[in-house]
Amino acid sequence: MADPDIVDAVIAKKAMICQSVVHNLHEWTTMDDELLRTTLRVARAGSFAAAARETGVDPSSVSRHVAALEEAVNIRIFDRTTRRLDLTEAGRLYLDRAAPALDALDEAADVARDMMTEPSGTLRVTTSVAFGERWLVPRLAAFRSAFPGIDLDLILTDAMTDLAQDGIDVALRLGPRPETGSMVAAKLFDTPYRVVASPDYLARRGHPHAPQELAEHDGLLFRLPAFQSSWQFVGVEDGKSIEARPKPALTISNALALRRAALSGMGVALLADWTIRSDLGAGTLVDLFPHLQASAGGFDSAAWVVYLSRSYVPARLRVFIDHLRER
Repeated sequence: MADPDIVDAVIAKKAMICQSVVHNLHEWTTMDDELLRTTLRVARAGSFAAAARETGVDPSSVSRHVAALEEAVNIRIFDRTTRRLDLTEAGRLYLDRAAPALDALDEAADVARDMMTEPSGTLRVTTSVAFGERWLVPRLAAFRSAFPGIDLDLILTDAMTDLAQDGIDVALRLGPRPETGSMVAAKLFDTPYRVVASPDYLARRGHPHAPQELAEHDGLLFRLPAFQSSWQFVGVEDGKSIEARPKPALTISNALALRRAALSGMGVALLADWTIRSDLGAGTLVDLFPHLQASAGGFDSAAWVVYLSRSYVPARLRVFIDHLRER
């Protein structure tokens, strides 16, 4: 059996070595790291102003960082005009080779940091506005309490982001299984849909008892092709397929606004269960066809965690994914 004092000494020595590695990496790379990161951000964003908005700094500061890097490596990275900013051929070659080196430094720091500390660092997360507001944000307080060393940078957008280009660690996406390529996709949970309306609307217009009767009702439609064509239904018991759709009354590009319109009694809406679960429980919305499964583009819709495939997944990302799965 190993001597406890020897084991403790070995652990302490490893901790000191790891701490030294992280400190040295920081000292060696801080300045050039900052210049290179800023320049990469400009290349990806397409302008100094866009890169400055992403980081909350003045565009002149971004411009100085790029100029300093160009001077340090003795090449012109960008061709600048009053209207355009383009990478030079030399600049493209340099950044194509420098970016992986920067990733390797980040990974080395992650490995060393994870060995000696609790999960820490900044985690950039993106998802849709509705899913972020209704599902994700309410679960972040418990995560921050469990892992106070992790700083969260949450980007809520309905645009499809490029994880590598936008420097995002993990995305939460809704729908069929995403096309992954160089990414990893793990299912969080299935996302069934329901056709709902408010009690006030049903009192005024009557309760449809079959999907075909939706043709006589005002439809609140989501601005996606599948949601604006026919809605699909399948019997829970008999598996019989039905297609139907209400009369278009209001089309909205945001699920939260669509929910609000339904709560206001403006018509019937097809909404994901995670959007309206509390409303159904409170009775402020009514599931019109609880004996049917409803969908707009297929019945394989789910919430997915998507992140870049890499040789080492940092602890802050691992614990974040585990936290979401547990909840």
